[in-house]
Amino acid sequence: MKFLEEARKKMNKTLLVIIDGLTSAAIEKATTPTLDYLIQKGAFTPGVKTVTPPITLPSHFSIFTSLAPYSHGVLTNTALPNMSAAAQSLFGHVKSNGGTVSSFYSWEHLRNLSLPGTMDHSFFLRLRQKQDLIELAGIAACHILHQTPDFCFVYFEWTDIIGHCFGWMSPEYLEAVKMVDRALGLIVEGIVREDNYHLIVTSDHGGKGKNHLENFPEITRVPLIAFGPDIRENFRIEKEVSLLDIAPTIAALLNIPPHFAWEGKGLTQMMEKKPCLGGLRQAS
Repeated sequence: MKFLEEARKKMNKTLLVIIDGLTSAAIEKATTPTLDYLIQKGAFTPGVKTVTPPITLPSHFSIFTSLAPYSHGVLTNTALPNMSAAAQSLFGHVKSNGGTVSSFYSWEHLRNLSLPGTMDHSFFLRLRQKQDLIELAGIAACHILHQTPDFCFVYFEWTDIIGHCFGWMSPEYLEAVKMVDRALGLIVEGIVREDNYHLIVTSDHGGKGKNHLENFPEITRVPLIAFGPDIRENFRIEKEVSLLDIAPTIAALLNIPPHFAWEGKGLTQMMEKKPCLGGLRQAS
């Protein structure tokens, strides 16, 4: 146990925010002062490659296990996913390296991203109106500020809900993006003041019309923003990036090695300090 305590002392705290159904075009067109600030002060790419199928649960499992859907075994938005025994979730990996993990989400299926007993803190709030989004963000911001988990995941669903109802890039969708940006701002305000967290903001898929099943760039390419004390300022990520690269990147930011089964590569080119971790696969 002493080893785990020492390992935790060396961890850099990291926050992952997934904005369901966010497109890069929406960041350009909607009013997004928080996202604009993070892009200016951090690293950014508009074209992260999603997975097939580009739907919420398979994409989230790919983000957290650094495996393609046919490798981790979750291919639909099922309430009872049958994840491969070989897959290791980011939550469990951080926990096994001595870290504390927290999660804030509004879609119940996401509870399956971690095995029972893994989470130190988990909070679920179903979104029935847009004000619930602000409540979820406020609760997450308060927890992050006072409990300082080593790794925290926050899920914003509102953009996907509105995209399916009114269509991606509709006025209603752009207003939803604006609302999510406001919610994100509650969290960013705290971590900027404390200067003790790295932040990754990305999406699981984009959207076109009222859906996201086809192979269009608006669906299969999503933004990624990285921000924090070890992230290069105003840095454009030019290399090809996949959702599978997110878990290894977060491991590098946390200063822990990647899990051996992960297929993605850490995005170390955007970091001011290169992680000195044996076996870390870097994106080329």
